[in-house]
Amino acid sequence: MALLPKISASLNNKCNKISLTEETGPYVECTNETGWGNGNIDTAQIAYADVQFYNLEQTPGILASGSGEISGTTFTDTTHFTGSFAIGQTLIGTGIAPGTVITNVVTGTGSNDGGTYEINIPQVIPAGTTIYGTVLTSNYIMYDGTTDVYSGVVSAPTPGSFLAISEASWSNPDGIYQLVYNIIDTDGNSYTNEKQHVLFICNLCNCKDNLVVKLVEACDMIATKKLKEQVDQMEMFIYGIKTAFACGDFDTADAIITAATTFCETILGCIGCGCGKNC
Repeated sequence: MALLPKISASLNNKCNKISLTEETGPYVECTNETGWGNGNIDTAQIAYADVQFYNLEQTPGILASGSGEISGTTFTDTTHFTGSFAIGQTLIGTGIAPGTVITNVVTGTGSNDGGTYEINIPQVIPAGTTIYGTVLTSNYIMYDGTTDVYSGVVSAPTPGSFLAISEASWSNPDGIYQLVYNIIDTDGNSYTNEKQHVLFICNLCNCKDNLVVKLVEACDMIATKKLKEQVDQMEMFIYGIKTAFACGDFDTADAIITAATTFCETILGCIGCGCGKNC
């Protein structure tokens, strides 16, 4: 047997907050043999866990790794392991603040012992910490010794489904994201969810809702007709996106998202319709 982590994600109606629900569930013979406990690990054996989001064009995985430290806005790769650290990579590891990104190479080649790098979030990470560089869009820590979403929930260390992270900041646009739920146990074994994509079109749905409000309030026949056509167009966009995504045609879904976003921003005269804006 082996643990198969399961997770789901949703946005709030302003599109700027994300919630994550842990859905692995306890081990149950014949129905959930990949869950927590029995021959698999339970949540008390987790050494590190996070949920990572990648854009379609990004390939999930570690691009660089080393043993080092962070002091303020300086990351020092004391002992380099693999790959090459570079500007734009997100750093992950025990205690590292989510969203930590390399903004400048100060010294070194990216793959040498002692290389130093400027990062965007001041923090203190002790020497000897294993630090990874990746190209993820966002990540949310589930467990790192300081953050722990598992121990306080009902039935831990073999909990059922529970809300793990509620209303964390989300600043990415509408699109399709690959979601990677990564768990490392105290023996160094790694467990990852099955390949999973999520579709976020919260802004486009808000755009359509804004148009519906304008349609209801309109009292001019010409304006009403135009608004009705715009609402119909947005509904067609949204239907096309959901259909393409359901069929696994991500390129088509992504293309329609781009077209729909341009349409929304043009007719409502604002950038990023949704996200709490009164367009």
